Amino acid sequence: MNETPTLSVEFPKPRRFRRKSNKRVVVQRKPLVVSFADGLAALGRGVAFGMVKIVRPFAVVAFVAFVVAGGRWGLLHVLNSPRFAVTQVIVGHTQHVSEAEIVSLAGVQLGAKLLLVDTDAVAARVAKHPWVLSVHVERKLPSALQIDVVERSSVAVAMLNGLYLLDAEGHAFKRATTAEAAGLVILTGIERNQYAERPDAVRAAYRDALLLLDEYNRGQNRPKLSEIRIDPRYGFSLHFLQSGAELQLGNGTYSEKLARLDQILDALKRAGLDAPAVLRIVHLDGPANSRVSMRLSLGDS
Repeated sequence: MNETPTLSVEFPKPRRFRRKSNKRVVVQRKPLVVSFADGLAALGRGVAFGMVKIVRPFAVVAFVAFVVAGGRWGLLHVLNSPRFAVTQVIVGHTQHVSEAEIVSLAGVQLGAKLLLVDTDAVAARVAKHPWVLSVHVERKLPSALQIDVVERSSVAVAMLNGLYLLDAEGHAFKRATTAEAAGLVILTGIERNQYAERPDAVRAAYRDALLLLDEYNRGQNRPKLSEIRIDPRYGFSLHFLQSGAELQLGNGTYSEKLARLDQILDALKRAGLDAPAVLRIVHLDGPANSRVSMRLSLGDS
């Protein structure tokens, strides 16, 4: 019996696909109107950015000009304001220079613009007064000008074809009046032409004389002096006010010489010869073997 052959067909198994990710990619196209609007916005931003680059320098210049103009206007307003006009000139205490003299020398009129006052120029004008050593000028807002003066101190008088006041630096700063010279020791022995030709050397000699005067005044019970004579060869000589007696000190070692003078004056007092009108001390300087310690004289003999 013949068997009928059978056909066996195997179908391939379906392939399984794995999803690489759970992410979904969604592509959505913008509507044409939205895209057009975005394009216009981008174009606008680009134009605006370019305009900023172009306009910025002009804006800065305009702003600076505005600030300068505003500042100038404000400054002019302040300068011209009656609130900042000078209504008073305040002068510090002075002894020798009057307030009226200082105000006159300052040259600042009431009503002047305070902020425009040149304080350095005012100080220079006031400093021309011979009694003025230094000046400080300051604005006192809103309407006052303050002037403070430091005056010179006269410590002696120099005879230079006339009496001149001397300060502690040996500077002859003013011709002395009788009232100003009263009570001051006179420095003599130097001529006016010498002061004019060699002012530094003369001032140095005056300073030495003033140091000697200070040393003399530190002693107790010493006769009051009227004059110190300066001699280039023989040094300094002191003259007593009451008697006119002369004490020649020469140069240097003044403390030792003045100490010997104190001993002599004390000895004279103990001996009852305390009337210096008859005393002339001629020489206290030089080597011991040639020194004349004291010479007494009656009258002018």
